[in-house]
Amino acid sequence: MPIVSTAERSFDVDVVVFDKDGTLVDLDAVWFPPAQGWVDAIASGDTELADGLSRLLGIDLAGRRLVPDGIAAASTFGDIRSTTADELASRSWQTDRIDAALHRAAAAVDAALRSTEPVLLADVPALFSTLTAGGLQLALLTSDDRQPTLDFLRWLGADHLLDMVVTASDVEHPKPHPDGLERIARALSLPTDRMLMIGDSVFDHQAARSAGAWFVSVGRDTGASIRADASVDCIDQLGVG
Repeated sequence: MPIVSTAERSFDVDVVVFDKDGTLVDLDAVWFPPAQGWVDAIASGDTELADGLSRLLGIDLAGRRLVPDGIAAASTFGDIRSTTADELASRSWQTDRIDAALHRAAAAVDAALRSTEPVLLADVPALFSTLTAGGLQLALLTSDDRQPTLDFLRWLGADHLLDMVVTASDVEHPKPHPDGLERIARALSLPTDRMLMIGDSVFDHQAARSAGAWFVSVGRDTGASIRADASVDCIDQLGVG
């Protein structure tokens, strides 16, 4: 049986499931520019609104980063959109004004993503190749939408190394619900306790625990690492055997 190893412990599993943002790629490098574009487009120069919305969504404008486990970092685009709409409605914005602002903000996000190249946190294709050569199946479970995820995997040149990709577009309840992991388990005909989830957020941890899968956190002394089965500083610290 294949064994996935970390410095802390080893796991006898059949499939390794990776989160994407914050695990494979630098979360802030990829997502802070679109997040800033979202806030700027909504606020249109209203600094009080920009500050309030950024706090609500977990966007540190001064530090140019996303707050760990905040809405912008760990939730879906749909959650960001609905949270923003609710905040604007609470400020007595009319529906047509909200819709126009959301449309403007979505265009700003698209523009920022097109001009931002992912920053990998490790040699992901090499790691995936090592794991598959060791007899493991691989899957990706992300809160991102499907098309940008597939675009990223093609850019990376690693789409052929994954047995399954599950995004927020593919499940009724994205992370922290266990739906994505359970879907992978059914598709690969494996019990969830033969799965190892690798992720950086509390949502990743909660999804793994709810599904009955093992969990390794990327990052130490974080919310996700507190009750993780093991932790690594970076995914290149994973091994086989």
